[in-house]
Amino acid sequence: MDVVFSVDKQAAFYYWLQIVAGWDDSSAVDAKSLTYYTGQIHSVLSQEQRKALHDVKYILQHNSNPRQLLAELYAGNIRSHDARTIAERALSCMPLFEAFVWRDAQKTMLRWCDLLQVYDFACTNELLMNIKAFLDSTFDLYATLTVYILPNIPGAGVIGHRISGTDFILLRPYIEYRQSAIANVVTVVLHEYIHAIESCSTRSRALMKQSYETCIAANHIRPPHGFTWKSMYIEALVYCFANNITGGYARTVVSGKLLPRIEEFQRGFHRLRSKGTATTNDVIAWAGLCITDIAAQYIDEGKVIDVAVVDRISGIYKDMYLTKKRAYDSIRRPSSYSRCSGRAVPLRYNYSVGVEV
Repeated sequence: MDVVFSVDKQAAFYYWLQIVAGWDDSSAVDAKSLTYYTGQIHSVLSQEQRKALHDVKYILQHNSNPRQLLAELYAGNIRSHDARTIAERALSCMPLFEAFVWRDAQKTMLRWCDLLQVYDFACTNELLMNIKAFLDSTFDLYATLTVYILPNIPGAGVIGHRISGTDFILLRPYIEYRQSAIANVVTVVLHEYIHAIESCSTRSRALMKQSYETCIAANHIRPPHGFTWKSMYIEALVYCFANNITGGYARTVVSGKLLPRIEEFQRGFHRLRSKGTATTNDVIAWAGLCITDIAAQYIDEGKVIDVAVVDRISGIYKDMYLTKKRAYDSIRRPSSYSRCSGRAVPLRYNYSVGVEV
């Protein structure tokens, strides 16, 4: 795993800019950051700055691929007309960013950068090679990815993003530097890195499409607001390997703990579901947890992802979104799902527990 960490003012500025422009209504939207940042600048915005933010919002919402457009700006590789226009219009907003964000955040970001630069990511190499093999991915593990460290807001957890087809990751660590929280930050870096691995697996995408058509589309189930079913499947698969709710398959390496077990989290998820407070990310984490054992089993046996793995994700989603009133107690420790029926059937493999490090 070859990653380089960078505190880049332009990347940080354009990330902040696209938040305060308020253009995004997808699952990637960060409503808390939008509220926080716009609250800071609302009373001091000039007419020129308001016009600039309006123009940025309009361009992003009317561009056929706004995230690739933003990628040009983050990486400083401005090629398109729309990217050049945003760069020009945004100049008036730079003083706002410097006064309200950059001045206070820069020192902390640099400290996170120094800490991550010396972290031994080589300890994750075997883990990532196993995941690559399981996904039958063509991703080059020797390719260098840049991680842009960006500002965060008070009270927020670690946030990461990766834009498809790029060679960088966007990382927002805690706003306060805490060396003891390094495992959470590393987990997010791994999560986004695994997205890059998964994106080079035509096998996983084909299996997702097949399972979706059989189990979700056939039952006319709508995805949660702001999400697509494609993103729901991809996130469940990547959550299986690394996330900050269950830890995922990577927990054995990053935190030195055993592989997460369904029994650890069943009661908490039951409570959230019974109260109707389970977020979409909670559901994704649950789906990811429910395939962790079979993924670990396949990796141990040198097998690649197949329909049984993806159908288990479908079974969880079908149960959650088609039969919302069904008692969570009926979700027993899942094994295989019989072609996405949502009914648990006996295990046909042995559970493989992680090795304590």
